[in-house]
Amino acid sequence: KNIQSLPREKQRESIERFLRVLPQQIMDEVACPIPNEKVIKYLESQLKMVRGLWTDYLIQYHVKA
Repeated sequence: KNIQSLPREKQRESIERFLRVLPQQIMDEVACPIPNEKVIKYLESQLKMVRGLWTDYLIQYHVKA
């Protein structure tokens, strides 16, 4: 689902949720007896993408010229 197509408040809720959940998922995977490197890399890439969305959100809705 494209987060950027959601209403402003839903965008914020979704991005904040991902920013909370993804680091925990990464830590859980790392803590596994046999961590899956592909899963860790995927989750890290998702976290990087969501951080970019958060930056875009802040620029779009909070920066006034």
